[in-house]
Amino acid sequence: MMTLTRSKLIFKHMVELPHCECVFCSTQEEDTGRTKIYLVFKDKHKIYQRNGIKGNWEDVVDPEDYQNVWEGFEHAITDRKIPSFVAAMSEISAL
Repeated sequence: MMTLTRSKLIFKHMVELPHCECVFCSTQEEDTGRTKIYLVFKDKHKIYQRNGIKGNWEDVVDPEDYQNVWEGFEHAITDRKIPSFVAAMSEISAL
């Protein structure tokens, strides 16, 4: 029987994208050092993970993965110890 252990995610940076109603999060797996990137839609309770090989965003559907990311996200927001930014929309005027 094989046992899988979930690596703890360390949230490194967060960028709130108000025009998309989501937060872009870069994380690092504590055990492996792998970087993972997520889009978290707070109001919709949806999480997407970037798949660099396929070049797309994929729904985080595994309940344990989802819980791991969501809890880490909430903890990062509460602690406010990582660099966090808000991307503002600026008007671009036509020349």
